[in-house]
Formats: sequence, structure tokens, C-alpha cells
Amino acid sequence: MDERFIFRKIEKEELSAMFELIKSRIRWMDEVGIEQWNKTHYTDVYPMSYYEGHRKDGRVFVLMDTSDGTMAAAAVIKTEDDRWPENDVPAYYLHNFASDIKKKGSGSVFLSHMEEYAKSQGMAYMRLDSAVGNRPLEDYYTARGYVPCGTCVDGLYEGILRQKALKS
Repeated sequence: MDERFIFRKIEKEELSAMFELIKSRIRWMDEVGIEQWNKTHYTDVYPMSYYEGHRKDGRVFVLMDTSDGTMAAAAVIKTEDDRWPENDVPAYYLHNFASDIKKKGSGSVFLSHMEEYAKSQGMAYMRLDSAVGNRPLEDYYTARGYVPCGTCVDGLYEGILRQKALKS
């Protein structure tokens, strides 16, 4: 993996940087015409207190860029997810995943680290969702081996459920 990055759990003082990373992605979505977080009141649905709660539970991970000490990517990882009709296999569920648009490839590096971590924790699958109609994101996850397995609706959000089997 890319030695430039360090994958680890987030520190309390880094939560504001994660929230700013998410807000920068929302601005980017507006700029490029992608309708997703920018159309679902994302920061109202997922305020800072949401991330703080998950940080306390050890479920927020970051990818730090060692070349400049900044956050390259971050996400919340859950072991259960109401969007999935079946939670009967060991899986991690990726949520609130954002990467720095200026740090090309950092999202893929984060996912690779997350998948390795999930395997080390005995998980059989990595699961996530992508917005219906966000073709670039659908193609991105498909290229990384995440196959569609259903759909979900969460408030204003309509998503495609995706999973990747993790091989030991």
C-alpha cells in the first residue's frame, strides 16, 4: 500500500477536519452537478454530534497524509446497518465516506486499508451504498469489486446497496 498514508482511528481533535472534508465534498458535488449529499440536508442529518458519538465508540477511521499531516479520507464504520435487510453475516458497513478531492487515489487507498482491517477483524464482507443515479460513483465501486445487492431509502436519499466478499 501507499507508504505516504497512515490508516487509523480518528482522534477527537480531528473531528472538525473530517466535518470540513465532508462539507468540501458537498461543495464539489454542487460544482460538478452531482446530486447526492448536497440535496439531502446531509450536515443536518449527520451533524458533528453524530461523528462524535461514533468516535467515542471507535468507529471513525481516517487516512492521514504523512507528507503534509492533513486528512486525506475518513469514514464511519458500523457492524450493523438498518438499510440492509440481512445483517446475519459478519460485515463492516461503510458510511459518511469522503476523500480529499486534491489527493487523487486517497479514497482507493482508504478502502484498501479498510478491507484489510475488516479481514483482520473476521469480517466476511465490506458493505456500502451509493446514490441511485450517481454513475461515476457506481462505476468506481463496481471497479473495486462492490456488487449491487439491492436498494435502500433513507429520508431523501435513495441508494444502491453494494458488497464485496473479503477473502482471507
